[in-house]
Amino acid sequence: MSEESLDALRVAFVRLLGTERRLRGREGQRPGELSLAHYRLLTCLLDHDRLPSGRLAAAADLTPASTTQMLDLLEKRGYVTRERDTRDRRVVVAVLTEEGRRLTAERRGEFRARWAELLGELDEAEHEAGVRVLERMARVLEELAERKRADPTPA
Repeated sequence: MSEESLDALRVAFVRLLGTERRLRGREGQRPGELSLAHYRLLTCLLDHDRLPSGRLAAAADLTPASTTQMLDLLEKRGYVTRERDTRDRRVVVAVLTEEGRRLTAERRGEFRARWAELLGELDEAEHEAGVRVLERMARVLEELAERKRADPTPA
């Protein structure tokens, strides 16, 4: 890969991160709207049915404190309930309500339709290459985060 090509990939990745950051920054601007993090949490429940808060936080890549706050809001809005686990009554699990299941499935369908519209014309080899590139970029960010954890002193 040429230096020019590698630089173009880096610029596109930085642009992607900036776009995602701006989108997250706009999440709280509409009263009553759910954020991307809320939908990620709801989607984890759609995929896994019943999860304790700690496992839900890990699955949604959120902090336990954020997850608890989000569950409070989602429960207040009628999208989730908290119930005792039937196997271990000491454990409380989050469960989607019917309305939460409907909303999450609808939002997922909208997202997947848009995803297919924008990326569906790519062939399998292009999809596979995209997955490999994104996974490597994620590793770069994970390595940077690991370095910061290992040496928290500012440079």
